[in-house]
Amino acid sequence: MATEKVLHLFDITASGEQVPLAEVGQCDAPFTFAHVDSPPLNLPAPIFLNRPEFAKVFPNGPVARYPQMICAVENCFLMGPFGFVVLPQGQLIRQSAVNLDGASMEFSLGHYKGQLPGTHLPWAQAPATVFAANSYSTNNYFHFLTDAFAQLHWRDRLPAAGDAKVIVSGFPPHAEATMPFVGAAMNVLGLPAGTLQPYDGTLLFCRKLIFPRRDTGMSPWKAQFLRRCFGVEGRTRTKDGRQTSGSQIGGKQRLYIARGAAPRRRVLNEAAVEHLLKGHGFVAVNPGALSLVEQVKLFADAEIVAGPHGAGLTNAIFMAPGGAVVELTHHERVVWTYHEVAGAGGHAYASVIADSQGDSEEPLFADFSVDLEALDAAVKAAIAAVK
Repeated sequence: MATEKVLHLFDITASGEQVPLAEVGQCDAPFTFAHVDSPPLNLPAPIFLNRPEFAKVFPNGPVARYPQMICAVENCFLMGPFGFVVLPQGQLIRQSAVNLDGASMEFSLGHYKGQLPGTHLPWAQAPATVFAANSYSTNNYFHFLTDAFAQLHWRDRLPAAGDAKVIVSGFPPHAEATMPFVGAAMNVLGLPAGTLQPYDGTLLFCRKLIFPRRDTGMSPWKAQFLRRCFGVEGRTRTKDGRQTSGSQIGGKQRLYIARGAAPRRRVLNEAAVEHLLKGHGFVAVNPGALSLVEQVKLFADAEIVAGPHGAGLTNAIFMAPGGAVVELTHHERVVWTYHEVAGAGGHAYASVIADSQGDSEEPLFADFSVDLEALDAAVKAAIAAVK
């Protein structure tokens, strides 16, 4: 007989105290939060879309998928690599989880159990205020940069967060060592010694914990932070390629993010795709073979990035505004992820959608063949958009 699983939730907006932003984490109330007005994410209408039936996925104009919110809680547990916040009586704070569907919870809890038994007794303790940026799936390049690392922009906006100990990845050092982008990003950030809060991804009891409402996806504030952190903020693109006084000019590279010998989510006709793109001046690259700093440098010099749906497209955010993103995907994986990256980066966006092929239990990992005629049209639209 199956045992029913019950999830007990605590909603800060229903039981906490709403305060001005500057007071979050500064007053003595056990639960405080602030709603924050942030710039809207302006999404561009696709310059090319070969399957009009998916147009509703790519709206045109300003959107606010996740209202910006910052929270502070006293006497709670930070649980697992992805930043669940749990009260001593066992309630999960709703604002600390992106999704509550069964699959997402199993995924997150599986990673929590993967960190056990840990290196401490039942839990560690943080007597100083902690700012926790770790969020959903931070062992993935896109989610780490976008959903965790970029949330450090709050340290410039909230006094209590700027003075707090910091958790970013949610994984212990031995696990972070398998994800070199984590250490590379933290090195670029250059936090003073002693700023990071030790955390092994299991349980940490916090006297006071500050965290942004968990969300996923790019936003103007996140894009600005990433560009500033990696030294590519303020780059501009001119129609004639001439440099204007006091500014850096974005490059003219055209890059294709190749899947190569990847075991899943393969582009089955990739040789033909690369041949077609080569005729348009594209160079095939493998971001996974480069360090994070090398990836930033490469993509900062690009004007058009094309590639299959995947973490490598995250690097389009480092292009100077006015570039273009051409995403290749299949009908079971049509999502707005890189449409948002294009919008936040100030780029044009095109999508070429195929049908998935082969037997795959998980649509995210399905293989597909690209419609070459549609790809050619999408690339021509992208070239026209950046001229």
